[in-house]
Amino acid sequence: MPNLTSQLKLTIGQWLAKAPQAFLRSPQFSARHEQQMAIAAGGLWFLAQVLYLHYLSSTPWPWLESVVEAAAVVLIGGFPVLWWASGRRDFETIAQRWPRRLLLGLTLYLTIGLLLPGGTHFRWRQTLANLIFADQPWLNLPIFLGGVWAMVRVPFLLRQQTTPRPVLWTWSSGAALYLWVSHSGGISPALPKEHSEGFLIAPIYLLLCAWGDWQRHHCLQQRPTGLGWQHLPLIAVSLFSLYWFSTPYFRFGPLVALQLFILLIIFGSGLGRSHFGYSFEPRWRDARLLTGLFLAALITMVPLGSLLGFLPLAQFNLTPSPLQLFVYTTLFALRVGIFEEVLFRSGLMILVRDLWQRYGGDRRPPAVIAWGAILICSLLFGIVHIGNEPNAHIQLPPMVYRGVYVLMATLASLFYCFVFACTQRLWAGVVLHGLVDAIAVVFFGAALVAPF
Repeated sequence: MPNLTSQLKLTIGQWLAKAPQAFLRSPQFSARHEQQMAIAAGGLWFLAQVLYLHYLSSTPWPWLESVVEAAAVVLIGGFPVLWWASGRRDFETIAQRWPRRLLLGLTLYLTIGLLLPGGTHFRWRQTLANLIFADQPWLNLPIFLGGVWAMVRVPFLLRQQTTPRPVLWTWSSGAALYLWVSHSGGISPALPKEHSEGFLIAPIYLLLCAWGDWQRHHCLQQRPTGLGWQHLPLIAVSLFSLYWFSTPYFRFGPLVALQLFILLIIFGSGLGRSHFGYSFEPRWRDARLLTGLFLAALITMVPLGSLLGFLPLAQFNLTPSPLQLFVYTTLFALRVGIFEEVLFRSGLMILVRDLWQRYGGDRRPPAVIAWGAILICSLLFGIVHIGNEPNAHIQLPPMVYRGVYVLMATLASLFYCFVFACTQRLWAGVVLHGLVDAIAVVFFGAALVAPF
């Protein structure tokens, strides 16, 4: 028996060292399976979003408003992320068409939302009505769309060395001006007078633009071999677009920022999407790995979370409704999982790997590089969740809860990173993400942020 135990430990240790090394090779994807996955996932997302709004939201939505909101979330926010991860995509073609399609989709959605009688469930409606001018939604609408258009233009101007500086800074100044007026309570009637966020984020945005402007003139243009420090300004500017969709708030806002990140970095870097593992292609062998890691996550995280008070046993629900389980699993996977998996696995984890390979990768074993990227990405993933607050069912003090949340998020990320490293695809991590979060919320009433 001791020999058998030792042999089992050795086998598991060898597998853990070898399996993630696939992360260091470029995969091949099946475009047909990717397209089928995109269509199926988009349909499931739409259905789950409608059901959530109409049945599970704290204030149930009428059917018509639910359908309009779900269509906007999927078509404006989610489906492009799914569809671009299929087949061969030409960056220049997408970059020309995407801004116009985004503005057209926003205009159509906002116009329908403003014309619908009542429409009180649209959280953005009251804010838009008072964004710059009080009780003037139709006057504020073109101002908002103009701010979004400026935000979209700036990153693409930054990545072109031929962009004249006066043109770049005209657009950047316009985008920053919109940020300032729309996020400052002294100007915007939609905000309290003391709200001064605009005075902080507008200068930060201009500094990021200045960093990107300096970078494009001082970095030698050569064929890229991986992500590097030179890509950080564009990453920062693309993710800063979250602020355009926070006031007014839109459910699909983070996904628009993610689209910018995908266009500028995954497609715009010239490395190809296989370099980033940007694919939702399903495979049976990945499903077997997903099943094993899901069981391992349950065995590991449920006892630990219960022991630390993160998963309140008093709230344990052994028989949740099938509707609730389906909706939360789908939305945690597609709304939360896709955003975080693309950003942290196809983004941060790839950046860590490429930097490690560039600076001394030939002197380190492949297992060290793979596990180094897994551990660093997981730790940073946990840290960015430090701002989460407990709900009424959690008995932990807020600061203790935040520390426990960081620990649990880091541990969960180890599973997400490992499955991404082994498969070099996102779908298994997205599904695992949805299952883990849904079980925590549906069965234990955990205080996870559910932005859907």
